[in-house]
Amino acid sequence: MKKIRKFLIAIPVALALILILIFMFYKGYLWPNSIFASSYSIRGIDVSHYQGDINWEQVAANKEIEFTYIKATEGKDYIDQTFQRNWEKSLKVGLYHGAYHYFTTKSLGSDQADNFIKTVPVENGCLPPVIDIEDAGAKKEVFVKNLNDFIEKIENTYHQKPILYVVYPLYEKYIKGDFEEYSIWIRDIVTPPHMSDKRQWLFWQYSNRGRINGDQRYYDFDVFKGSRKDFKELLSDNKSSINESY
Repeated sequence: MKKIRKFLIAIPVALALILILIFMFYKGYLWPNSIFASSYSIRGIDVSHYQGDINWEQVAANKEIEFTYIKATEGKDYIDQTFQRNWEKSLKVGLYHGAYHYFTTKSLGSDQADNFIKTVPVENGCLPPVIDIEDAGAKKEVFVKNLNDFIEKIENTYHQKPILYVVYPLYEKYIKGDFEEYSIWIRDIVTPPHMSDKRQWLFWQYSNRGRINGDQRYYDFDVFKGSRKDFKELLSDNKSSINESY
């Protein structure tokens, strides 16, 4: 009888612990990838209008965060309503910053590039533009042509090679075996990155529910794979007016 009683007591205790863990994961206080991402020293966030009115001073107070990527545009005519503010404020508080474009299959790559170029200023000390590839609505040959057209205009304007942000299914469908001169930013919020062709990645988004002290909103957390020298070599003109103490 004692064993049965202990067993009956253990069941609700175990369930309570499981519920606590689920709550902690859901709220972003614990994350399965955090232990793996902790080995990378250069860390940052990526943001868009989904984060609302960000307190950038609060972000910068978290000394582990050194860079941010900010959504600028999507398709041929959408401009993120928070881009301008985020761009100016993130620089003001001393973060390295770069802009990203959500690439769609609904408009020509050249038109999408024009939208990005008219929105994102050409400045020294910026991280390379990022092309966010999450839309799978086109045949590969059409997608590749439009992406190449986008890249050509972007490179000619910013004189930096853009980085390709990818999720696994679209990497396999559109990028694998191609665009090899462009660095990869991989999203994997469950395990460390594992590219099927062993291709190396440069940035890794390891969490989509990251928390910053004193802030209740969620952030995408990212790490850079490389040395500080490698990181600084990404900056436009290799010049920056911020964080020169490193």
